[in-house]
Amino acid sequence: MNWYFFFKALHIIGFVSWFAGLFYLVRLFVYHREAWEMDPELPEGPILRKQYHVMESRLYRIIQSPALILTLIGGIGMLSINPAWLNMPWMHLKLSLVFFLIIYHFSCARHIKSLRENSKGLSSFGYRLYNEVPTLILIAVVMLAVWKNLSGLWIGLATLLILGLLFFIAAKLYKRKREKN
Repeated sequence: MNWYFFFKALHIIGFVSWFAGLFYLVRLFVYHREAWEMDPELPEGPILRKQYHVMESRLYRIIQSPALILTLIGGIGMLSINPAWLNMPWMHLKLSLVFFLIIYHFSCARHIKSLRENSKGLSSFGYRLYNEVPTLILIAVVMLAVWKNLSGLWIGLATLLILGLLFFIAAKLYKRKREKN
């Protein structure tokens, strides 16, 4: 059996699931925050907030965290088979980005708790912007992994810059449209 391909498959399955969870979880945060901002006289506010908390907690515990672990197992397995990658600058940068993504993952647990308690945190617009962080990291990590050198970094940075600017403009336009309605 070729263990490298086994670990690579685990890694891909893990990070696809992990990112799906990250993207969906923070989108739930947007809706959860909007449920807190509803008119207090509306009876559906407490019902929505309770349901969003259940959905966020389950997504984090049952899908997102196991997917993170699967991603790490696959990645560590591939690195143990190809330890020379640890001497390459692109891998150092990739692992640094993954480290920041793990911090982002755990910060989501704090946001779940904060939204449950309605402590003042990010606005719904702030969560919309926060939701773009893993997208930008994903682009950089994929570019580095595909190119396996720092030229992938420059392509990734250019792509990040362009997409980041487009995301910011789109978010601002969307916010204006929502405020107008």
